[in-house]
Amino acid sequence: MRTAIKALLDAFGLAPAGQVRQLLADAQRTAAKTAQFEARLAELRADADKWKARCDESSEALAGWKQAATRAQADADRTKSAADKVKADLDKVRSAAERDQARASEWKAKADALADNLQDVRGRLDAAKSRLEEANRATSSSAEQLMAMEVKLDLLEAAIQLLDTRTREQAISSPARTGADV
Repeated sequence: MRTAIKALLDAFGLAPAGQVRQLLADAQRTAAKTAQFEARLAELRADADKWKARCDESSEALAGWKQAATRAQADADRTKSAADKVKADLDKVRSAAERDQARASEWKAKADALADNLQDVRGRLDAAKSRLEEANRATSSSAEQLMAMEVKLDLLEAAIQLLDTRTREQAISSPARTGADV
């Protein structure tokens, strides 16, 4: 009976309820993943902003060190050892700024990749939603057709019972007439 119903549903391009439930579950899981990706994207953007702020701070610190290096150069005769130390610190700050800029670029690239992935997931979610809507339409259409067929079967059953009753009444009344004639 089930195979006949499935074949009938397939003939009309309809999906079983289990498949519809599975598609609904898939859509919910996809929506949950989308929410996770959005949350992760927000975190990555916040991290990128932090790194950018650190980079700006490092750039400001670098500017301050450059001024100190210029002053130290003017006093180079008196403070040769202090100038060497400032130069070493300046190199450290530059390398830290370059590392911070490289990290910021890395985080930005990751954020962009996650944004692209999020767009892809949203596209798949939209496709799944449209398939789900189509399945819902198909399910409601098949339910209406099934109800119409049940009504028709009920009418046929009533007609058969009426014919059966009439035939039995005629069969019962027919021998009584033949006996009266004899």
